[in-house]
Amino acid sequence: MMLLTILLSVSLQLKEVTVSGEQIAVSGSDYRLVTTLTAEEVKLLLVTTLADLLQYVPGVDVRQRGASGVQMDPSIRGGSAKQVKVLLNGIDMTDPQTEHYTMDLPVDALMIERIEVLQGTNYAIDAFSGAINIVTRGATKDSLLVTGQLTAGEYGLVNPAVAVRTQKDDWYVNGAASYNRSDGYAHNTDYQIANAFVQAGYKGLDVQAGAQFKDAGANCFYTTKYPEQFDATRMVFGSVAYQHHWSGGWAIHANAYYRAHYDRYELFRGTPLNRHWTHTSGAHAEGSWSNEWTKTTAGLELRDEYIRSSNMGVHNRVQVRYFAEQRFYWRGLSATIGGAGIWNTQFGNDWSVGANIGYEPVKGLHLFANVNRAIRVPTFTDLYYHAATQQADPLTKPEKALQVELSAQYSKGHWYASAAGYYRWGRDIIDWIKEPDPNVVVWRSTNNSKVNAAGAEATVGVQGYEWIRRIELSYAFCDVQADAQGMMSLYVLDYLRHKATLRIEHKIYKGFGASWALSFRKREGQYSSLEGTIENYRPVWLLDGSVYWRNEWIKVSVDAKNMADQLYYDFSGVVQPRHWVSASVQFTL
Repeated sequence: MMLLTILLSVSLQLKEVTVSGEQIAVSGSDYRLVTTLTAEEVKLLLVTTLADLLQYVPGVDVRQRGASGVQMDPSIRGGSAKQVKVLLNGIDMTDPQTEHYTMDLPVDALMIERIEVLQGTNYAIDAFSGAINIVTRGATKDSLLVTGQLTAGEYGLVNPAVAVRTQKDDWYVNGAASYNRSDGYAHNTDYQIANAFVQAGYKGLDVQAGAQFKDAGANCFYTTKYPEQFDATRMVFGSVAYQHHWSGGWAIHANAYYRAHYDRYELFRGTPLNRHWTHTSGAHAEGSWSNEWTKTTAGLELRDEYIRSSNMGVHNRVQVRYFAEQRFYWRGLSATIGGAGIWNTQFGNDWSVGANIGYEPVKGLHLFANVNRAIRVPTFTDLYYHAATQQADPLTKPEKALQVELSAQYSKGHWYASAAGYYRWGRDIIDWIKEPDPNVVVWRSTNNSKVNAAGAEATVGVQGYEWIRRIELSYAFCDVQADAQGMMSLYVLDYLRHKATLRIEHKIYKGFGASWALSFRKREGQYSSLEGTIENYRPVWLLDGSVYWRNEWIKVSVDAKNMADQLYYDFSGVVQPRHWVSASVQFTL
């Protein structure tokens, strides 16, 4: 069982300030910068999966094993994927077994209204290096809307999907289903993924449920020594949330959820090696009182995590989190200070705290200053996993981080821009390391006593013209300082130092248009190539493009990923697709 993370508290924390038009709206809450990817982005960009969407966010490193989000690890600002909290409509979906399964979510790009990315440590939602909140599309008032899509392409790719939305008075229902399969772009990279999702509500009540079925060839996923690996996962979840506001400024927000995940891992395809059953459940309740000048919030949440594994055994832990927050508003100034106490049955007591300030000196310009402390407990894999290539340490301790950040966001007319700088002090950061010898294949979990990260991000763009719908340039720099003591690092010292992206979306003629994305990535660290040699990650330029025709009801597109046919790796031994061409038809009724 498991508890939640701040459900509707997150919707308050990530309150959007619209910049305008068809853009990746660089928006902010009252207190800090938040990047928002909108539904319009899904229509215009070359995206079919959550991984595709997140690639466009500065400071987010999307590392994939396989294609189409078969296994996707998003990390933020030089942290590991374990340090990112993932929410679906505000409900915590973070997997306690391993970060590799946190993004096993039963939603596709077709169902997404927006994705809110909070970059940086945040005590309020217990985010260690960042948080990703995926918000599904809302219903259309008193009508029925049906959206369908069919995509086909290289390597036997077939991806049909359908979504239905309807609303009548105070009732609403949203539903979606999809199937995605491919023969694979290389040996043993075939996959099939099926998703089903439904959401319904009445006034302040919201209920959602979903399921995912996935089988995937896992060529060299965890070691280059065994290319015939295979991974099969199953996931189901459900949640209920309620909010109510009274006159006089009083309000209550509450939710409860349950998530079950099953994984069958095969070192040699066709011969099951490990089976894992993970159950996570939780509940969250908070009350608040507010007026024109202030808001006071207090709450309690409970999370229960359970695993039964053929490799790791049976383990159960419970965490209780109690928190309070005080907000202030005065003219263009917003400020908040708050903290949380944490009690975990396995790791005892700890705490998190934060202070955030936002100021709007002139219309369109927002300035932010933040300092936050957060902690993260080890996954079950960090503590207990033992295999021919992995040896965990049951004495692994929770991670701790303190981050300071200064940022700004500006928008006026067709122009928008943002910039941020940060420094994060990390202690007891969890990593997997091994000797840089091809003959040594065992990775071991460890706490690195001190890991500090510093970086900066900037975005500038223009949008909203008839022929040039958007030109946007973004850049993110990160530097991580840690003592690796000559060892290869799987997470801590294996990060994106430079990430630059140029995006152009333009009209061609009448309903015809095109979208292009040119990105540069320079990753630090080392990897094992397919030939078994230890090499430094090389810089890579990637070019994606999409040409389409659309009107109000239909869109037809031809899409190409990695048009320059670049050979590159996100993880040791897992070569990424050299190219992938597809065509899709989407309609709305």
